[in-house]
Amino acid sequence: MTAQPPLRINPKISRLVCSSSGRVVEPHGFTRPIGLCSCCPPPGRPVVIEYDLERIELGTFDRSAGIWSYADLLPVIGPDPSFAADVGGSPTIELPRLSRELGITVLVKNEGGNPSGSFKDRGLAVGVALGRACGAERFCLPTQGNAGVAASLFSARLGLPGCLVYMPEGYQDGLYHREARFFGAEVRFAGANIAAAGRQMRADVADELASGAYVDMSTFFEPGRLEGKKTMGLEIAEDLGPEGLPDWILYPTGGGTGLVGIWKALSELAALGRLDPAVRPLPRMVAVQSAACAPVVEAFDAGLEQVEPVESRGTVADGLDVPGAIMGHGILRTIRESRGAAVAVAEAEILEAFAECGRHGIAASFEAAAVVAALHRLRGEGVIADSERALLLLTAGHLIPLGKRAVPGWE
Repeated sequence: MTAQPPLRINPKISRLVCSSSGRVVEPHGFTRPIGLCSCCPPPGRPVVIEYDLERIELGTFDRSAGIWSYADLLPVIGPDPSFAADVGGSPTIELPRLSRELGITVLVKNEGGNPSGSFKDRGLAVGVALGRACGAERFCLPTQGNAGVAASLFSARLGLPGCLVYMPEGYQDGLYHREARFFGAEVRFAGANIAAAGRQMRADVADELASGAYVDMSTFFEPGRLEGKKTMGLEIAEDLGPEGLPDWILYPTGGGTGLVGIWKALSELAALGRLDPAVRPLPRMVAVQSAACAPVVEAFDAGLEQVEPVESRGTVADGLDVPGAIMGHGILRTIRESRGAAVAVAEAEILEAFAECGRHGIAASFEAAAVVAALHRLRGEGVIADSERALLLLTAGHLIPLGKRAVPGWE
């Protein structure tokens, strides 16, 4: 078996900064994994990677290279094509029937074609590669969905020990459990929710995390996942061109990595001169949550700068069942900088939209269905105006929800 080539840190990285304070974070030569900052109160705030944009050279997107077509704007270079060439490249297409019904142009970017079946592959591919380039020996994370599956898949592709996955109690023998095990994960169960599972994980492997042997791949706990997720924004701009950008991008928001990542990508492209906001304004970003768990919406509506944790009442959309957001300040900043919005949709609206997706032939998860429900809400309220262009980010396909037990109120 041919050995994987060494992973290298992109020399065009200019610095790391704290997402909250803006202070520079010392990478120590990238000789150990990068975690949360130390300048903010424990546990710290997410760290963001910045690039020397004057040295960046972007070519045309090459579908055969997957997300590494944008290697100059990713933190790691040199992965073997077998590692992640099949990640990304989802087309941006119009839904003519829904467009006619709503009197606007409805575009979708469906992430269900990624190797493990969701958009999580983008972030975890880059996060795992970055951690490994910095000397990590194993990865761990709490999950109640696709993130654990993706982290397990990419750990397997690098020939590393099985990803250590913590899931809440009650997820035993579920689809996510079986998928993670299929890719070699060691799965443990703890707590009533993902937050409790994460606390137990960090207690159990505190020494390994402190030494840098393990990397905590929780949302925003390391900077690689954000860089991987931003490739969605790079592809949207590539597919539609500077003149064809949508007026709105609706995104199902749990931890918010993709929302912040897409905006980061568009901002970097604007700084590079690839996009000109004076000619065509950048899209307005919309955070979509379930009304049963809507910390971002509540914070945005209250005019807060930080997202305060809420008590989740439970939602069919596992990816939206995130009662807190460590990057809440970044999510709120993204919404406000883009002149966007935050929308909470009821569980009944999610189920109704899921059924609608089936009638329209749209392969959508419950999280993606929430975005469809939000589109109807914003259009009905006149927030999205006649003839505007709205892009829906469909984060995964329909097979996971259909593989679960019957959901009351849907069938």
